[in-house]
Parts: sequence; C-alpha cells; structure tokens
Amino acid sequence: MQEKKYDEKLNRILTFCKAGYLLVSLLFVVRGLIEDHTATWSERSVLIISVSSVLAAVLICYFHTWILLKYRPRETDEGIRRLLVFESFVLLAASAALIWFTDKNNSYFLIAALLFLVPVTIQIGLRQAYLIISLLSIYILVLDIVYSFSTITLFLEKHLISIAVLFLTTWILDRFVMTDRDRILALEEKANQDGLTGLFNHRYFHSTLNYEIKACHRLRQPLTLLFLDIDAFKEFNDTFGHLNGDRLLSTVARLMTEHKPEGAILARYGGDEFAVIMPNLTKDDAVSYGEKIRSSFQNLDLRADMLISDKEDREKLPSVDPMTLSVGIAQWNSHTDNALALIKNADDALYRAKLFRKNRVEVYDSILDTIELDMEKDDYDLLNSLQALINIINARDRYTSGHVERVVMYSKALAQQLCLAEDERRSLSLAAYMHDIGKVNLTEKVLNKSTPLNEKEWSDIRDHSVVGAHILREVAILAEIAPLVLHHHERYDGTGYPNKLKGKEIPFLSRVLTVVDSFDAMTFDRPYKAGMSWAQAIVELRANKGTQFDPDIVEAFISVIEESLRNDPERKSLKK
Repeated sequence: MQEKKYDEKLNRILTFCKAGYLLVSLLFVVRGLIEDHTATWSERSVLIISVSSVLAAVLICYFHTWILLKYRPRETDEGIRRLLVFESFVLLAASAALIWFTDKNNSYFLIAALLFLVPVTIQIGLRQAYLIISLLSIYILVLDIVYSFSTITLFLEKHLISIAVLFLTTWILDRFVMTDRDRILALEEKANQDGLTGLFNHRYFHSTLNYEIKACHRLRQPLTLLFLDIDAFKEFNDTFGHLNGDRLLSTVARLMTEHKPEGAILARYGGDEFAVIMPNLTKDDAVSYGEKIRSSFQNLDLRADMLISDKEDREKLPSVDPMTLSVGIAQWNSHTDNALALIKNADDALYRAKLFRKNRVEVYDSILDTIELDMEKDDYDLLNSLQALINIINARDRYTSGHVERVVMYSKALAQQLCLAEDERRSLSLAAYMHDIGKVNLTEKVLNKSTPLNEKEWSDIRDHSVVGAHILREVAILAEIAPLVLHHHERYDGTGYPNKLKGKEIPFLSRVLTVVDSFDAMTFDRPYKAGMSWAQAIVELRANKGTQFDPDIVEAFISVIEESLRNDPERKSLKK
C-alpha cells in the first residue's frame, strides 16, 4: 500500500483549535496592556482600543489559519510536520506572554496554558509535546522562584504536582491517539486499497482526484492524469489463465511503483486499466513516466517474471507476442470543466493509443490546446464558440463524435510518415479538428439517416465544406486552414466537390485529409452501411488511387496502417 497522506480533516479541526487558543491568548495580553497603561485614559478611549485590539487579534488568527490551510495541501508529510513544529513554538511563546500579563506565577492561566498541548500531541507526537511541556514547566518554576520566594514551597508543590499530572496525561493521550489512529488507518487501508495490486482503488481515485483538482486550481499548479491499459490482456488471460493474468496486473503495479514520481497517486481504475494522478507535474513529466513504464513492461521476460508453472503453458509462451501497454495522458487546464471532463480526456487519449498501433503514449489535445498562442479576447471567444459548435455536432451525430478524434489521430501519424514540417503538421491537425464544422447547419435527421438521401439532403451534405470554410475565415488565426477544409472532398480525378479541382490543383494537405477522412468513413459503421475491416479498407484505398486519392499519399498511409496491423494482428479480422 502506498504511503498514507496527511490527515487533512483532523489537521483542519486542530488548526482551528490552536488558532482559537492563540486568539484568547492575544486578547488577555491586550487586556493586561490596557490595564497597565491606560489608567489616565477616558472610558471611550479604552473601549475603542479594546475593540480594535480584539478585531486585530481575530484578523491575525484568521490570516494565520488561512495561510496554513491554503498551502498545506501541496506540502509533503515532512514539510507539514516542520510547519506544525514552528506553529507549536509560536503558541508556546504566546502562552508565556499570556502568563506574564496575567499576574505571572499567580496567573490562573498557568495550567490552562498547557491545554494547547492536546492538539500538539495529536498532530506531532509525544516527543514534541514533552519538549514543549518541559520548556513551559521550566518557565513556570522560574517564575515561582523569582516572584514567590517567601512561599516557594507552596507554589512548587502545587505546580510540580500539576506538571507531573500533565506529563502523565499527555502520555496517556498519546497512547490513545496512536492506537485510535492505527485502527482508523487500518480501516482506511482496507477501504481504499486494491487487494490484488496494493494500489489505491477506484473509490479512492475519484475522491482524491476531486481534492487534488481543487488544490491545484487554488495554488495555480499543474495537474496531469495518466491512464494505462494492458494491450491484448483478454487474449493473455484466455491462453494462460486468470492466475497468470493476476500476476501480470501485479507486475504492472510494481513497475508503476518503481518509477513513481514524487507526489504521484497510483490507482487501479478497474480490470486491466490503471490510473495515475500527478499533482504539480506537467504532461511532459507524465509522458516521461508513461514511456518508462511502457518500455519496462515491453522488455519483461515473461518466463521469469510471470512464473508460469504449467509445462504446456511454457511451451505456448514463445508463440505469444510480447505484452505491451497503451498510455493516455490529459492535463488539467482552463478548458477542463471538472474531474469527469479530465477523466474523459485521458480516456480519449488512451482510446487513441489503443485504436491505432497500440504500445504507445498518447497525449490528449483539443482545438483550444493545439493553438498555444497569445490571442486577442475576441479570437479566444470565437475559438470557444467553435469548440461549442463541434460539441453540438458531436451530440447530434453519433458517427461524427468519434470520427473527428480518429481523423486527428490518423492525420498526426501520416504527417510523421510524410515528414511534414511543424507548421504543416499543426495546420493539418487543426483542419482535421474543423473539417466537419460545416455540418452545424444539418439536421439530426439528415446526419443519422439510414435510408438513401434525397437530392435536397445530398446538396446540403455537399455544402458543409463550403459552410465550414466560411466559418473558419471569420477567425483570424484559423483563416489559413479554411482552404484545406473547403477542398477536403475534392477528388484526384476532378469529379469531387465543391470546385471539381484536379490532381495537384487540390491543396496538398487537403489531399492528405481526404485519405484519412475516407479511411475512417470506410472502417466505422454508419447509419446506412456497416464498416469494413482495416485490411478491406486498404484494398479499397488502392483501388481508388489516381481517381479519388493522391497515389503517393495513399501508399504512405497504407504503410502506416500496415505497421499498425503488424503490431495488432487481431485487427486483421475485425471491423474496428
């Protein structure tokens, strides 16, 4: 089980208790000062000073408590402990001042001042409590000697007994607190721990993610979420049994723990899926961590690590492809609405990684994340509006929702294969995000129609590229991709729409977008037809080289797809 985080709820209660004690101390100090130095003041002046002092003390205590509770969430346990030790010595000084200003060794706060040791004992422990008791006891005894020498026996007897009782009470309290804390931690561990892997469980993950999001938002620190999933885990289970599947899950948990960044929270999300909450770490840190786990897992010696005992299983093992992991990453930002949105983003990134090639780390990005530029407010507002339009289209068209994400993914892979420049890759990704935005004018009935379209409906469908280009021209930072969206339904032989451009007349990136857009349309179910397998779609792409598609781009994309098929042989016989 991972280390238990500091008990924040108990810490809050005790912090407010000590703040209240500090407030009372300050008020009595102020009272003593007023009595000693205001004998000649008018009653009104004394009242004004008293009220002002009380308000100042309240504000000081409020500020003290606010600072502690605001900045502790990002502290380590050791950092919190140092802060509490400092706080305890501040309270010790306040107690000494309180005794001094309330008749010194005759003060009725001599013993009451020691009450703040209760939260000190609970928060820090017996050693620190004994140290503070000792210092405060020495202070009280010195006051006895200096100010009560004639009756010192009486005072020493009274205070020594009280001090001895306090030491004993503090020890009993510490024993009780430690026993109760151990019991609570044991119960929490059972409630929050995944029994198989030793990581935190699904329940703890969700409660902690909400807390960490609030803390990072308040402290203006980054937060990244990482999902991991074992590729072809079901096939491994079917071949070698659930016992070995459990061993594989435990191995992933071990690797996650070995490479764990400081402060990361590891959890088993469910089945063969794991999650990592990474407070105060960026997506680049998450990528580095994900790559370490992915490569370590891929390089496992399954014979040695999985301890497969059955001889027949040992003979089968070499015929199984090396086990791999897919990783999805999403970083919290101003465009993320809540914890569920962050989970969805990380899950989308994992979906992309598993859908295409597998054994890879994929980072979630959206149109607003892709454009990392200083923008005028009007441009930013327009981008938000465009994102809203895309969301509306996705909600109305069951196909378009996943289609945009997949086209972006295919575009990135093909851009890498074609060795495109960075600005071309960015333009292609933006065009992939926006290529169907013109469908906002189409009705849900048309978008999801399962029967053939009539002439009017077909005309509306063809106009979506024109409408989309017109929308993009209105946004200065997206105007450059408007031609790519306008021409992504042109055909290489000149029979496409809207302008019947031919061959190299079609913008190069539009020709790229046409290939990836058409491939996804072929391979996923539509209302009016079932999708093809990837192998069938490759045949269809080659059949349309030189007519619908640019031949060179088709062959480059087929190379990408065939590489993915080699990494995932089961897809050859699957539609998705």
